[in-house]
Amino acid sequence: MGGIHAKLAYSESGGLRVIDVPPGGSADLSGIQADDIIIAINGTSIRELDYQAIVEQLRGPVGSTVQLDLFREGEVRSVVVMRQAYTR
Repeated sequence: MGGIHAKLAYSESGGLRVIDVPPGGSADLSGIQADDIIIAINGTSIRELDYQAIVEQLRGPVGSTVQLDLFREGEVRSVVVMRQAYTR
């Protein structure tokens, strides 16, 4: 299983915020930046998902993709992120 390689913070009231994007990871290569707010995953609003469902949507087979809708500087942007294997 792989993921998007970004550190995220979740709260029911604040949604899903990107805290850190490690250089060279799939989130970085897709243009995701710290302080972006993820508002939808594969077209489903974050507000419709609980924490466990969010984790399940972000993780998946290495090489598969996930579409994220981001809110940044007053604009919504869509990015496609290829999941990468986790490294230690």
